[in-house]
Amino acid sequence: MKPHHLAIEAFGPYADPVAIDFDALAGEGLFLIHGTTGAGKTFLLDALCFALYGEVSGERSVKGLRSDHAPPGAVPRVSLTFSCGEARYRVERVPAHTAPKARGQGTTDRAPQAVLFRLGASGAEQAVAAKTGEVTKEVEGLVGLSVAQFRQVILLPQGRFAEVLRAKADDREALLRSLFDTEIYERAGWWLEEQARAARTLAEELDREQELRRRLAAETWTPHAPPPPEAAGEAATAPGAADVPADQAGLDRLVERIAAVAADREAALQQATAALQTAQRNLAALEALAERWERRAAAAARLAELEAKGPAVDDYRQRLARAEKAEALRPSLEAERAARAELGRVEQGLQGQLREAIRARDAARALPISVQMLDLVALPPAEVLGTASTDLAARGAEVRELVKKAGEAAQARGRAAAALRRAGEAEARKAQAAARLERLAAEQEHDLADLTRARSARDQLEGLQRAAGEAAVRADAASAVAPARERRAAAETARNGADRRVSEATATLNDLRRRQIEGMAARLARALASGGPCPVCGSTEHPTPARPTVDAVSDTAIAAAEGSLAAATTAAKDAAVALANAEAALMAVLEKAGDTIDAPAARRSAEAARQALAAARDLADTVTPLEQRTTEREGQRQLLEQTLQQAATAIALETRTEAEENERARHLAVQVAAALGEELEPGAVLQAFAPLETALKALVAAGSAHTRAASQLEQAAHRLAGELAASPFPSPEAAASELREQTWREEVKRRIEKYEQDVIEQRAILAAPELADLPVQRPDTAAARAAAEHADGARTAALERHSEARGAQREIVRLAGDHRAAAAELEARQEQAERVGTVARRCQGKTAPYISLQRWVLSAYLADICGYANQRLTLMTSGRYQLRLTDEGGHGGRNAGLGLRVLDAYTGEEREVNSLSGGETFQASLALALGVADTVQAHAGGVPLEALFIDEGFGSLDPDNLQLAMDELDRLREGGRMIGLISHVGALRERIRGGIEVIAGERGSTLRVGLTALP
Repeated sequence: MKPHHLAIEAFGPYADPVAIDFDALAGEGLFLIHGTTGAGKTFLLDALCFALYGEVSGERSVKGLRSDHAPPGAVPRVSLTFSCGEARYRVERVPAHTAPKARGQGTTDRAPQAVLFRLGASGAEQAVAAKTGEVTKEVEGLVGLSVAQFRQVILLPQGRFAEVLRAKADDREALLRSLFDTEIYERAGWWLEEQARAARTLAEELDREQELRRRLAAETWTPHAPPPPEAAGEAATAPGAADVPADQAGLDRLVERIAAVAADREAALQQATAALQTAQRNLAALEALAERWERRAAAAARLAELEAKGPAVDDYRQRLARAEKAEALRPSLEAERAARAELGRVEQGLQGQLREAIRARDAARALPISVQMLDLVALPPAEVLGTASTDLAARGAEVRELVKKAGEAAQARGRAAAALRRAGEAEARKAQAAARLERLAAEQEHDLADLTRARSARDQLEGLQRAAGEAAVRADAASAVAPARERRAAAETARNGADRRVSEATATLNDLRRRQIEGMAARLARALASGGPCPVCGSTEHPTPARPTVDAVSDTAIAAAEGSLAAATTAAKDAAVALANAEAALMAVLEKAGDTIDAPAARRSAEAARQALAAARDLADTVTPLEQRTTEREGQRQLLEQTLQQAATAIALETRTEAEENERARHLAVQVAAALGEELEPGAVLQAFAPLETALKALVAAGSAHTRAASQLEQAAHRLAGELAASPFPSPEAAASELREQTWREEVKRRIEKYEQDVIEQRAILAAPELADLPVQRPDTAAARAAAEHADGARTAALERHSEARGAQREIVRLAGDHRAAAAELEARQEQAERVGTVARRCQGKTAPYISLQRWVLSAYLADICGYANQRLTLMTSGRYQLRLTDEGGHGGRNAGLGLRVLDAYTGEEREVNSLSGGETFQASLALALGVADTVQAHAGGVPLEALFIDEGFGSLDPDNLQLAMDELDRLREGGRMIGLISHVGALRERIRGGIEVIAGERGSTLRVGLTALP
């Protein structure tokens, strides 16, 4: 990280904005920050650290960083531009502070703010982070150092960089932990302790599981254990029901005992099973005999029931035979009944059609004579109906011709009416076009007048525009006359005042010079020395030297008065120039205003000219629209004249058409009236013919249908009479009464067959050999069943006892096996818990040498720090001192402790670091601080350290040691590092020519960057 530019405002002692350009100081590589005590030198390092990390470098708190010298509304702010590698960034922070409320009285607390920008090649800023925590995290990633590391590597705060040297071992450990990330080693110790705890817990859990297995085995054995022996000796040696095995051997004895119990239970089960089988065989034999007896009794009862139903079955056989014979006559019976029903339906329909024909004939007019004379009380002969139908068709053709002529007459009258309507429409169009033509002529005359005026206004535009511009210039000039006169008067007053102040300053200077001359003797007397010559008279005696008066004038007063006169003279010249300029400006305005210097009148004239110009522009803008409208209206006039001519032609044509169509309609109407008379309308007559024609056709068809139905009935009756003669039935009605449905016949036949089959089956059952020689009474099976049930209960109880014993045996065997298998694992877990516990206690420093793993790693870092530090301390002390690690806090190897001692080459002895003198302490602390920086850089992945700031400490060195320290700093500078020193040592100001001077003042501190002034 390399700083480039630091800006501070209202921060610490800096009330006004100050800035430091580090690039300007980087040329020498080494610069000095100096100033009076309390001026704010250290605050510059605080500002640098706060800009990056939001924390200050020394012991100060981040609260109260706002400058007390700043105005109430000033916002404390720190901005730092820095680079990391090739990338450049700018970070800006505002600390928490109290500010006046925007509204009302009082103050409010403002939260801290931060923003980080990445700077492009052109200087453009791109925001990277905008929250305080995010900015700090980004900066740590860019710089590669935490704030604690930054304070030990880049900023060496006042009184802080020596703490590594002077701290006790425990405090040094805390400091090193803040610099080096050794938390992983501390977490490793915690992890090992947790692993040891987990291993112990697991071993204890396994031991509890073993105890549980032994207890469960005892509980499983208890229900099967024999009663305890009465002898006291046996009770003392054999485990009872409540005894829990203490080890694997006890479990093995339980396995043997439960095995013996299971074997006894198995033998008892086999005996119970054999007894059950014998009882079941006896029961089965008796139940088989009872079953045959019951089967014979059931068959005898069923046969008696069937024989009782025999007469009814015979009756169904006879009814079934008659139904089968009547079924043979079913087609002829149904055909005769259908033919008779069809003839009745045809005769009924014929009567309705005769009534319909009478209604249709009564409704018709102008009928032929044959139709009028037709007798429709009964069905007429076919030839009479045919003649009437033919005559009606001929009369219909005649009436249709009359209907056509009547329609043509109506069409002709419609065309005449349409022609009359079109003629009226043409008359209306003609009148409308004439009126529109008259209005159009008036509009054309008005548009022509408007166009003439618009063209005239367009021709006047240039002159009106010029006049309006001139009027506006005169109005502006007239408005500027009064202010110009006021400025001239003010300039004249200022010049007069300046001339007066010149006169006053001249008089004051002359008076001071006069008074100084009058007191010159006293000034010379102050320079007299006893025995020395007087500069005026040369005498060496001075009996009455002149004494200074109270109002004696000094050279300083004369110089101040001369400065006042020079300033007044310059001001008078400036006032004269200003008066001349004001007079020139007034003359220019009067020239532009002309004769009119009345500003209101000039503005009214300018407004009138502007309005005239605007009106002329508006009127000129209408030229083109008016020309277009004139052309459009001329086209409209021509169209209207065409419309008038077309309307007149249409009127004549439509009038002639109307007369011709009316004459045609009258001629056709005469022809229709001659044929039908005046009262009848051809369409109505023809419409009445249609129902009558339909009715006559229906009568012809009905006659044919009646003839066919009568013939079919005759044929069906003849066929049925022949079949009845050959059947047992005397009449059709008798045969029809015996008819049955197919389902009835099939069901009766099925039932008869089922009855005959049942009789055969029951007789076969009774004749079976196994049903012979059976006892009269049914055998008793209850006693045998009770014996079998008792044997079954005994066997079930034996089976349950056997199953329980077998289950207990399996469980105890399993528990014993699990106990044997887990014993080895338990032993291994106990050994592992002890081993991990030993390592954890060692890494946490709870056992010899009582050094934790983290502290051991920190001692390695401290060894590296001492290695780097001794390279510089050897040079700064001319080889006298080197730092050594001690075993403070333990008895380990060279890297075990965190103690520091110093080896004095002059005596060859090691001694405490507190025994060093002030200058030696500074040398050792500086070397150690630089060693810390080198070590942090090495372990931070080679973070480039391009800057170093050291606060105070050089005053404790004598000139020789100071030279050695500066030589070491020169070597760092030659390595490319920019180094800033804060010090009051004058020798440093002689050696370091570039730097920053902090100047304290009543209103806060300021800075001066550049060459340092000699003390």
